[in-house]
Amino acid sequence: MTIRRNTITHEDAIAMLIVMAIAAVSAAFAGCRPTGGRITDPLLAAALAAFVVWAAASAPWWMLVAAGGCAALASGSLLGAALGLVAAAGAMWVGSLRESRVAVRCASAALTVQVLLRLDLGWFFGASALLAGLVTAALVVLGVQRRQRPVRRRVVIGSLVFVGVAAAATAGLGVGAVQARSDLQSGYNGLLEGLDLLQSGRADEAAVVLHDSADRLASASDQLDQLWTLPSQAVPIVAQHGTLLNEVVAGAAASAAAAADALDVVDLDLLTINDGVVDVNAVAILALPLSELANAVGDLEATLDQADSPWLVSSVQDRLGRYRGRAEQVAAQANAAAEAANTGPAMLGADGQRRYLMMFTSPAESRGLTGLMGNYAVVTMTNGQIRRTEFGRTNTLINTIVANPDIELDAPAEYFARYGAYGAGDQGGSPRPKFWSNVTMSPDMPTVGNIVAQLYEGGGGAALDGVFVLDPAGLAAVLDVAGPIQLDGLETPLDGSNLAQFLLRDIYVFDEDVRENLLQQASERTVDALLTGSLPAPQEIAGKLGAATTTGHIVAWARRPEEQNVFRLMGMDGALPPLAGRDGLAVVNNNGSGNKIDSFLNRAVTYRAEYDASSGRVDATMEVTLRNDAPATGYPDYVIGNLLGLPPGSNRTLLSVYSPLTLSAIALDGETSAASNQTELGWNVYSVFVVVPPGGERTITLTLTGLIDEGDYALVVRPQPLPNPDQYVIEVGGDADVSYDGPITRRTVVDGQGTRALR
Repeated sequence: MTIRRNTITHEDAIAMLIVMAIAAVSAAFAGCRPTGGRITDPLLAAALAAFVVWAAASAPWWMLVAAGGCAALASGSLLGAALGLVAAAGAMWVGSLRESRVAVRCASAALTVQVLLRLDLGWFFGASALLAGLVTAALVVLGVQRRQRPVRRRVVIGSLVFVGVAAAATAGLGVGAVQARSDLQSGYNGLLEGLDLLQSGRADEAAVVLHDSADRLASASDQLDQLWTLPSQAVPIVAQHGTLLNEVVAGAAASAAAAADALDVVDLDLLTINDGVVDVNAVAILALPLSELANAVGDLEATLDQADSPWLVSSVQDRLGRYRGRAEQVAAQANAAAEAANTGPAMLGADGQRRYLMMFTSPAESRGLTGLMGNYAVVTMTNGQIRRTEFGRTNTLINTIVANPDIELDAPAEYFARYGAYGAGDQGGSPRPKFWSNVTMSPDMPTVGNIVAQLYEGGGGAALDGVFVLDPAGLAAVLDVAGPIQLDGLETPLDGSNLAQFLLRDIYVFDEDVRENLLQQASERTVDALLTGSLPAPQEIAGKLGAATTTGHIVAWARRPEEQNVFRLMGMDGALPPLAGRDGLAVVNNNGSGNKIDSFLNRAVTYRAEYDASSGRVDATMEVTLRNDAPATGYPDYVIGNLLGLPPGSNRTLLSVYSPLTLSAIALDGETSAASNQTELGWNVYSVFVVVPPGGERTITLTLTGLIDEGDYALVVRPQPLPNPDQYVIEVGGDADVSYDGPITRRTVVDGQGTRALR
C-alpha cells in the first residue's frame, strides 16, 4: 500500500506551533496525575498534548474523525461531547476538501486531546488512561507514518532515547532502593514491633524499639533521596512507587522518633490502683505525653493514607494496606489513651464527686443491648477514691417507680413507638414500673444510659454521671483482673474461666431463692474485688478487659459529651453505629417468653446482595436462622418454661432486623409472613415474633431494596452480644466484590478491602 507523505510548509508550521502552545497550556490544567507530582504532572501533560498535535498535523482525516468521535462518546460532560464532535466535524471537512489543511488537523487533534485528558470513565480502574493512550497512540503513529523519512527517523531515535532515559531513571531508583533495603526492612520490622509493644501496653520496650526503628528509617530515607533517584519522579507509575518510598519512609521515621520521644516520659507504673484508689495527679501528668504520642501515631497513619495510590502494583498495595491497618488500630488506641488521660481526673472525681450506676445483666433472657438486668450497684468516685455506696435488685428500682408514678421520660417519638408497648409508655406519659426489666431492649447504649438515668433520678435517686452495663462475660473479664471470688454455698471459687458458664447455665439448677442470692453475691463480690484489692498495671488491665469492652459485654454511657467520647474511642460506648450513607445490618433478639432460655439460642445470618455503584441501589436477600438447642426437660420452669402455655423448651423471641433498606417481603420457613415497620436512629427496623421449638430451627427470609450512597460499597454490621456469637455469610456482587464467612463479635465494616473494626 502506498502511504501518502505530507510536507509541512513554513506557514503550516507557524499555525501548528500556535495550536501546540494553546494545547500544551490547556493540558497543563487538565488535572492528570501520571506521576503524582505537582510539577512533573502538568509538564508531562503539556508535552504529551503538544507532541500529539505535532504528529496529528499529518494524520489521516478519517483517523481524526474517529478520534474525535471516541472522545465525544466517552466524555461524561456535555462540553466534552461537544468539543469531540467539533473535532470530528473539522476533520470530516478536511476530508471532503481532500486538502492538507494542517491548521484544522492540528485544531481537531488539540480538541480531542483536551477531552481525552479529562476523561473519568468508571468502567474499571485505568479505563480512562487506556482509552486516551490508545487514541493518542493511533494519532501519533499514523501521523508520523505520513511524514518524510528524516522526520520519521528522528521520531524513532527520540523515542528510543526517551525509553532509555526512563529506564535509566528507573534504574537509579532501583539502586537507591537496593542501598536502602537493609535499613528499610529492619526499620519497618522495628516499627511494627514497636506498634505491637505499644498496643500491648509495654511502653518502655516500645520506646527502645521505636528509637532504633526511627534511626534505621531515617538512614533509609537519606539513601532514597540521592541525586540518582530524582529522575524517576518524572516516569509515570514508577514515580508513584518512588514517591511512596520517599514520603512513607521519611514520614515513618519522623513519626517513630516522635512516638519514641513521647514514650520516654510516659510512666504507666504511676497508675497504680490500690484499695480502690487511683492517683488522679498521676493521670493528669500523663495527659501531655500521651497526646503527643497520639499525634505521632496519627501522623504515621496520615502518611500511609496519603501515599496510597491505585497505580501501585498489587504487592505494594497489599503491604501498604497491612501497615495502614496496623497504624489505624494503634492510632485509635493512642487517641483513646490520650483522651482518657485528659478527662480521667474529672471522671475520677478530681473536680467533685461522681456517681455511676452499674447494671448487671444476663443474656440468658436476652435484650437488645445485652440481657435482663438482675442487680445493680452505685459507685462513687471522689478525688480518685472509688467506693460502692449502694447495691440492690431490680425490684428495688421497680418499687421507686411505684412510689414516684409521675416520671416523664424525655426521648424522641420513635423511641416510644418502638418501646412504648413494652413499658416505656407514651410520649408525655409515664413509664410502667416494670419497664426497668425492659430498659435494655434498645441495642443503643447511649439511648439506654440516658433513659436509665432518667428512671433512676425520677425514682428519687441522686443524679448520675454515667451508667455501666456488664453481662456475665464482662464480669468474667473483671475477675481476670481482680482475681477469684468465693460464693457462700459453693465449693469451687469463681474466676474469669468459669464465671460466665456458671451465671448463664449452672446457676439455674438451684432453687429460685438460692439462685437470686448467688446472683447477688456474684455481682457484689466481683465489684468489691475490683475496688478493694491491689490491681495489676493499667496496661495489663487494659489487655484483660479489652475484648469484653469492644464486643459489647462491658458498655458505658457518660452524661458529659467529652467523657462519652472517651468511651467511644475505647470501643465501649455500645452505640448503634450511624450508617453515614452505607449499607447496614443488625439482628436483635428480645426474649418474648419470660424465661432464661437464650443461652441455648444460636443464630446464623446470611446476607446476599447486588449493588449498582452508579445509582447506589442495593437489592438484598437476608436469611436469619434461629436454632434452639434447649432441652424440653432437665431444667426448672423458669429456665425452659414460659408464660404463654407453649411446650417446655420453646423459645419465643421478638426478632428485629435493622437495615437502611426497605422491606419488600418477609417469609417464615418459606411461608409469607408480616412484620412491624419502625425506625431507630436512622435505621429501619422490621420485627416479628418467632417461636422455635426445643431442638428445632426457624428461618426468617427478608427481601430488601433501597438506595445508599453511590461509589464504593461498605456494610456496617452491629452484632448483638449473645452467649453464642452469630455466624455470618456475606456476599455482595454487582459493582461490589465483598465476601465474608465467619463470626463477627464487634461493630465491623465489611467492604472490598476486608473487615475492620468500627468505633
